[in-house]
Amino acid sequence: MNNVATAPSNVTLDDHVEEDLARFLSLEKPTSFFLFAGAGSGKTRSLVNALNYIAKTYRDTLRLRGRQVAVITYTNAACDEITRRTEYDPLFVVSTIHSFAWSQIQGFNADIRAWLKDNLQREIADLQFEEEKGRAGTKASVARQAQIESKQRRLDRLAGIKTFTYNPSGDNRERNALNHSEVIKIFSAFLLGKPLMQRIFVEKFPFLLIDESQDTSRALIDALLVVQKAHAERFCLGLIGDTMQRIYPDGKERIEREIPQSWATPEKKLNHRCPQRVVRLINQIRGSVDNHKQESRDDRPEGWARLFVFPVDAPDKPALEQRARDYMARLTGDQDWIDADKCKILTLEHHMAARRMGFLQMFEALASVDDYRTSFLDGSFAPARFFTHYILPLVTAQKKGDKFAATKVVRESSPLLSKETLKGNDKPIAQLRNAQAGIDSLMALWANGDPTCAAIAANIVDSNLFSIPDNLKAALAAKRAAPADTLDDEEADPVSEQIAALIAFLDCPFSEIAPYAAYVAHEAPFDTHQGVKGLEFERVMVLMDDGEARGFLFGYDKLLGAKAPTAADIKNAQEGKETSLDRTRRLFYVTCSRARSSLALLAYSSDPAAVRAHVVANRWFEEDEVVSDFP
Repeated sequence: MNNVATAPSNVTLDDHVEEDLARFLSLEKPTSFFLFAGAGSGKTRSLVNALNYIAKTYRDTLRLRGRQVAVITYTNAACDEITRRTEYDPLFVVSTIHSFAWSQIQGFNADIRAWLKDNLQREIADLQFEEEKGRAGTKASVARQAQIESKQRRLDRLAGIKTFTYNPSGDNRERNALNHSEVIKIFSAFLLGKPLMQRIFVEKFPFLLIDESQDTSRALIDALLVVQKAHAERFCLGLIGDTMQRIYPDGKERIEREIPQSWATPEKKLNHRCPQRVVRLINQIRGSVDNHKQESRDDRPEGWARLFVFPVDAPDKPALEQRARDYMARLTGDQDWIDADKCKILTLEHHMAARRMGFLQMFEALASVDDYRTSFLDGSFAPARFFTHYILPLVTAQKKGDKFAATKVVRESSPLLSKETLKGNDKPIAQLRNAQAGIDSLMALWANGDPTCAAIAANIVDSNLFSIPDNLKAALAAKRAAPADTLDDEEADPVSEQIAALIAFLDCPFSEIAPYAAYVAHEAPFDTHQGVKGLEFERVMVLMDDGEARGFLFGYDKLLGAKAPTAADIKNAQEGKETSLDRTRRLFYVTCSRARSSLALLAYSSDPAAVRAHVVANRWFEEDEVVSDFP
């Protein structure tokens, strides 16, 4: 009989992490922790196991005192998954950050009113100060005055609002509604400034676990760190994440450095998702940043990774990408590579998708502004939603002759037909006629071709068919204003970056709205790192093209060695600030780590030979894994 010993499997490598978490999750002696969980490490499983442990150990104790366990995740899909896997147990409150923040401040109407009053007064004072420094008659002055007027109007209405409302999935245009950023700011401010609320919060939730903590609002993370420090003996804060997978600009940079020394820092080392070849690649990608290295499961296949490199000015790029997929099909024996619909095609960032789908002008107008970027790219930016959720559905329905759909949009969203307007109105038929006149006036804009967003917004202002977001209205006012008497005045008092971006957005043709709406709804043929975060696919193709991205926040040629870092990159690195290289490397890591079987990277570079030399010298790829020509 052959007694050849078999090597022990590494599948149980991280089992001790579950035991560690059980020790930390103690009502008697809680230990707050940061769990490092890299790509494909099974963090959702660990989170669910931790919740099940709490339920098994402390259910009766918690229920007796009306206490619960809070879990914050980044998306509704993640909430649904965790809720399902914990069998809808009411002991757990699983929600997105905005929903959770609102659940904690809802009903504190007097406190919310006081916060809003103070905040609005400060914002108005800042605008008035800018107005005093500025020049009368400029577009910037017109925008400021419009903003002051809208904020003052809201301030004047505060005293009459009895109850504030908020919808995490809506536009929150009602007079008594809070917007998305206000909910996070108010909750964070209450936690920091109200010791009683801290005590109530900790008593209600002795355990708070935050998934994707590196992308959670830095203001809220900072507030929770303060709460944990003040109540360490009775409150366990568990942060789960991976700094290399931070993709949103309002997340907390370098969160691991902020973790107190008294916290536990367990780490999951096993990658359950990727084949062994891809795990080696992503370890090399992050090797120059930190010491976190993953192991691939020894029962996972070797898999494939190939880098295709072509000149940035290569003609017919879609044809090259198809030939690369054909190559992968021959290499892997997986014929599904041939069909683009059966591959997940990713771009490292959105600029390339915007160009290829047809909303480039809109993207370049708004995505460069830090204050707008996250909400614009996740579809929640109010000025963009005004067009995607009101104008687009109405225009589409009208063009199709679908009167039912058109009527539904207007009945649900038009102030002309709101309950407040119709209540006590003895001429409802006249209001219906006004609404129809507004629709007719709007649709007349298409008589001469594709109108601009500015023409549509101006039309809506005149008809009052829909409510326009205040910042968009201010930008429209600035755009429509006559220029100042002298060019010197305009140059000395330019509009703000935010208003300038909205003016540029208003110049966009309306035809860009539909492809943008499809993109943020993840209905596009390819996706980016944001859209696939936490997901996995058998075959992944990543497209990198500085020519199409135009160096917009990212630099693939820098990452791949074809270009040297810029002076700004060097200066930022010396000052400990984020560089375009940092951003690009993180997104590259996220996209590569989605692959379950095989990975194709396709780079269009200004110096293909330098890319080949760099990736081989840095041991990202072997010589025969870099393809510059097809057999």
